Amino acid sequence: MLILLFLLLAAVAAAAFTVLFQVVRGRNKRLLLAGTYGTTSDAPDGIGISVLCSGVRTLEQIENLLAVEYARYEVVVVLDALRYSAEFSALAVRYRMIRVEYVPSGELPVQGVRALGRSRKRRFRRLVLVDRVQDTPQGDFDAAAGVAAYDYLLPVREGQYLLPDAVGRLVAEVGECGAGMCDMVRMRVGEPGRLLSREAVIAAGGFANAPWRRIPRDRRKTLWEPVFRLPRRRRTRPVIRTLLALLLAGGAGAAAWAGWWPAVAVLVTGALVWSAGGYVAQALGEVAGAYAAGFVSRRRFRRKIGEGNFTIS
Repeated sequence: MLILLFLLLAAVAAAAFTVLFQVVRGRNKRLLLAGTYGTTSDAPDGIGISVLCSGVRTLEQIENLLAVEYARYEVVVVLDALRYSAEFSALAVRYRMIRVEYVPSGELPVQGVRALGRSRKRRFRRLVLVDRVQDTPQGDFDAAAGVAAYDYLLPVREGQYLLPDAVGRLVAEVGECGAGMCDMVRMRVGEPGRLLSREAVIAAGGFANAPWRRIPRDRRKTLWEPVFRLPRRRRTRPVIRTLLALLLAGGAGAAAWAGWWPAVAVLVTGALVWSAGGYVAQALGEVAGAYAAGFVSRRRFRRKIGEGNFTIS
């Protein structure tokens, strides 16, 4: 039993140190690549990122997304103007949205779009506002992707705030293997997320078909750094991770009752390794996110804006 306990502890420690090693390695990689994405941004064929927003309704979160200092970047907000009329009007006035012609690309199955607007205010010309009947987040992401200008798409939900230099880090990660050679960058630390190529989403037929599952492994990359931070009032709990660990533990109990001790050792080790690795990754992500957010002041825009002319007919 002592040997088994030692092996279990060793496996848990190995999992924790593996995650820690990946996080430290990712930080060093960011420092090495930090100077490259600025050149990539200014290049005519540089890597561009479109942030696709579903459920994002607060000015605070939108201003956080718009504060990114990167040239080839935009934010596409999908919102139901009838269901959230107050929030929609506040956005239209705040960013001086004007209505433009909506021409469906036909690349994705998009329905329910009433109008399309772009910001008339010089600083926020990267903001696109889509008035669409609310149904599912996947439908919102498809509608946003249909009007997005760039080839890499970053889905964002309510309450997800970008950390400083997060977009630059994603661009550097894609640029390391070359634009067009990477279809997904998956965030494994902190709040989960995925940066997807437009081609992968279109090939899958939209976000409802889980395009990340169809991407070959040689076209995937893993980012061991946090990209999003969450408000303290909304911390996600790793329910799936906990349930799987409990399932493995239950299987170990059944195996012990049957006398299959090698199976017990394997299942208990798997449960502990899975839990330890996941919780260490989440804890490191929250610590890194809080550290980064604590040294950056939020931009406040207090100048009063007049009435806009983004109207729904």
